[in-house]
Amino acid sequence: MSETKRIWDDFLTERDKEVFKAAGYGKRGGFGKRPALFIIDVQYNFCGDEPEDILEGLKKYRTHCGREAWEAVKHIVPLLEAAREKNIPVFYTESGRRPDLLDSGVQVGKNHRGTEKTVLANTHATQTVAPLAPRPQDIRIVKQKPSCFFGTIFMSHLNFLDVDTLILVGCTTSGCLRATTVDAYSYNFKVIIPEEATFDRFQASHAMSLFDLNCKYADVIPTAEVEAYLKGLPDPAPKES
Repeated sequence: MSETKRIWDDFLTERDKEVFKAAGYGKRGGFGKRPALFIIDVQYNFCGDEPEDILEGLKKYRTHCGREAWEAVKHIVPLLEAAREKNIPVFYTESGRRPDLLDSGVQVGKNHRGTEKTVLANTHATQTVAPLAPRPQDIRIVKQKPSCFFGTIFMSHLNFLDVDTLILVGCTTSGCLRATTVDAYSYNFKVIIPEEATFDRFQASHAMSLFDLNCKYADVIPTAEVEAYLKGLPDPAPKES
């Protein structure tokens, strides 16, 4: 293992650490030349209306992820600012349901959302938090399943914009972010995950999902390194008058 302590180290057995080292997992895939930033499900129903303890937040939002959500938002803000300075495409998910929840399918039974009202589309709960609010030029991807590729036009946009690198932030690490990462990798995109810009309601799931993704499908690296990469990209060409 690396000498630098990682978020997942406390969850690994000694055998895990030996296998990781012997098998050569976790090599860097590196950045590409045409990135896009994708903000996944950073909505009030996952973050809460303000930073608070997760058990308190769960009283209002069943999908609440605790104080860690707003800590991640603080790390996403400079990435978003850097992306916009360089005119890099910015994507958002819009994850909301119709009132009868029919578009949730089997998720209703599995995740006990039969009476859940904080997942409804076009409500405060399913809006992106204010510090990361989308702008008119950003692209919003409506999804009802974990992967942002499933049943959406996301891939069509990526092809049109000639994107080769996806910088994924948001939540949950073990759910939608993980599913989107695996699909992005399967479509041969380079995937970058700024560690501090992601979050999950379960601490163990968060740590081990990042470990798995870093092993095989993405570069899980410090947010500061991703910000430096974005700032080092060429400035956008001036607009024609």
